Amino acid sequence: MTVGRRHVGAILLPLLLLVGCSKLLPPKDQVTALEGATLIDGAGGPPNQDALIIIRNGHIETIARVNDIPVPRSAERINLAGKTVIPGLIDAHAHVERWAAARYIAWGVTTVRDLHGGTDTVLALRKDMNLGSIVGPRMFSAGAMIDGVPPTYPNATGIASADQARRAVDQHAVAGVDYLKIYTKVTPALLRPLLDEADKLRLPVAAHLGKTDALTAARAGVVSIEHMSGVVQAATGDPKYASAHDNFLAGWTAEEKGWAGLDSAAVARTARALAQTKVTIVPTLVVHDMLARLDNPILLTRPGMEDVPESAQSVRSVPSLLRRTGWRAADFDAFRRSRRREDQFVREYRRAGGSIAAGSDAANQLLIPGYSLHEEMSLLVAAGLTPLEAITAATRRGAQLLHADSLGMIAQGKVADLVVLNANPAGGIGATRNIAMVMIRGRMIRPDSLRSTWK
Repeated sequence: MTVGRRHVGAILLPLLLLVGCSKLLPPKDQVTALEGATLIDGAGGPPNQDALIIIRNGHIETIARVNDIPVPRSAERINLAGKTVIPGLIDAHAHVERWAAARYIAWGVTTVRDLHGGTDTVLALRKDMNLGSIVGPRMFSAGAMIDGVPPTYPNATGIASADQARRAVDQHAVAGVDYLKIYTKVTPALLRPLLDEADKLRLPVAAHLGKTDALTAARAGVVSIEHMSGVVQAATGDPKYASAHDNFLAGWTAEEKGWAGLDSAAVARTARALAQTKVTIVPTLVVHDMLARLDNPILLTRPGMEDVPESAQSVRSVPSLLRRTGWRAADFDAFRRSRRREDQFVREYRRAGGSIAAGSDAANQLLIPGYSLHEEMSLLVAAGLTPLEAITAATRRGAQLLHADSLGMIAQGKVADLVVLNANPAGGIGATRNIAMVMIRGRMIRPDSLRSTWK
């Protein structure tokens, strides 16, 4: 497993999460046999019936059919007949907060790709989760994102010259980030030296674009484009979108509305051109969908919100966002009209052979840590992916984006991160929300028991 070639030791320490225990003492030669489930391994192939999965010391030792091989005598045997096993889910776009750590596990998310936080605090949280000090998923982090000046967020790193871009990359490397994230005010002129320095330090760069269009960024070498940002500008060639990003909210609004003005040929053409660059798209359709329905108060009481504490204003502060943006009914109507083209882009990108990874952008307004990744998978299916393709986007594709070879699949030698479902999602993606058990690092956790610790 490689993790941006940094922090491999810290992230792969084979410590186990013991819910409710103060000490983390890995058992000696722990063997578990999961018997009789339907297996969706994350590789994209059809489900395998009557699977036998043998796990030893937090790693998958053997996969076979029930009765094809003997089960070790020392194994704890768990009968999963009638259930389906999928890999542990990977949220490829998250903003992780400490209160949310166990919520991810309860919803089957065993790995998160964090894309902005205060560097000191978010890297401390990464350490706590990766060492098992708190119950939570594996965490990879970009630390504070790199933006133009003035930066949109005060805890971002602002750059205004090539020298500052290189220095920002060096500072992030010294801090110990796993990769970098650039934000909307980074121009093509700033992107070039930033990517050059990042390449020297072997730090991948994720991009939430604004002043740089998606094709320019992808051809320059960013590894992922978040939220499908910069696609409208690439499809139209209209410089007004770059200019709008002088102000974050103005740029965000213009781009979100701009999708509705694209014709189907332009969307398909841009998707094909981007797919040729091999960049990964993290569409976060759930973000676009929530924006289109932000004026609906029922969303604050939808399933999943019961896991969000009243104090979690990052998720619940919808009124404050509406005040800041000034969005009105006409804006939401425009956002809703854009949804058809956003879905088309995802469909065309997949058809062109592009890689799509599933991310939620939680915790942000109406985006629930853990649960919203399931909403994202459902939206990917509605956009045209099959359920198995959506599961692959939320498992193997996320692992590939992280260069995390031991994650994202259920296969011999991989880490034992998996989710036991009560129904088969191949027949309906909503089944991923019906979780019986979650295994992380070989330790089985029941969501109901976990939820009882925070209620």
